[in-house]
Amino acid sequence: MKFQEEFLISNFFFTFIEESFLNLYTDIRPITVIDIIIMLFWSIILSTIIATTYRGTHKSVSYSQNFTQSLIILNIIISAVMLIVGTNIARAFTLIGALSIIRFRTAIKDTRDIAFIFFTMVIGMACGARFYLLAIIVTLILCSLIYYMSHVQFGRKHIQQDILEMDIPLNENYVDPLKPIFEKYLKYYTILGVESLDPYSNRVSFLITFKSSRANLKFLKFKEKEQNNSPDQRMELLKDLQKVGFINNIKLIEGTNSIEL
Repeated sequence: MKFQEEFLISNFFFTFIEESFLNLYTDIRPITVIDIIIMLFWSIILSTIIATTYRGTHKSVSYSQNFTQSLIILNIIISAVMLIVGTNIARAFTLIGALSIIRFRTAIKDTRDIAFIFFTMVIGMACGARFYLLAIIVTLILCSLIYYMSHVQFGRKHIQQDILEMDIPLNENYVDPLKPIFEKYLKYYTILGVESLDPYSNRVSFLITFKSSRANLKFLKFKEKEQNNSPDQRMELLKDLQKVGFINNIKLIEGTNSIEL
């Protein structure tokens, strides 16, 4: 009896290894319990690696724990869908019809987040199609590349950008009063996102860059003055914004620090 149990365990293990690494084929056979276990195993492992890479390389203030968890959930869902659909055209069209009624209203504040969504979806599709070796290789190479680019700060232009948030009523025209204030203090500004708070107001986020005084940098002796924007400049901006009567809950986020009025 013991020998039979050891044989079954050994047979399952070798089948697991074989299905994971040696079967790169496209013709679909009936789904077995081993297929489901292998699919879930690699989906969870690879999506966790992707989510950990996202968390470890994300340096913006828009980081979200929910988004990190969603990368794992989305990967597993896509894998299960691919396993269910297979090459059945009728199931594929049924899936498209079901997804067409879904409306996604969550604003993506960072284009890098979109890349991670596509990343985890592609790996989920590979796992669902049982291309496990391909999924493993792509995940490891791309995650290593992401860590490398984050470490060397590839593409950085050495421009400090902050996030400015404020509550604005829906019926107010905020463009005209904000434009002269922004042009006074800021070199660059754009709307990052708009979040509905209630039927009467929105939470508006701006991505901003303060004006720099590079011509005077060589005359500055103190290290804290070598920043492009001083604390006084930030406070002056917030005070001018506070003078606009309909704006509330003003918040300036700079890295991990924030100033609120």
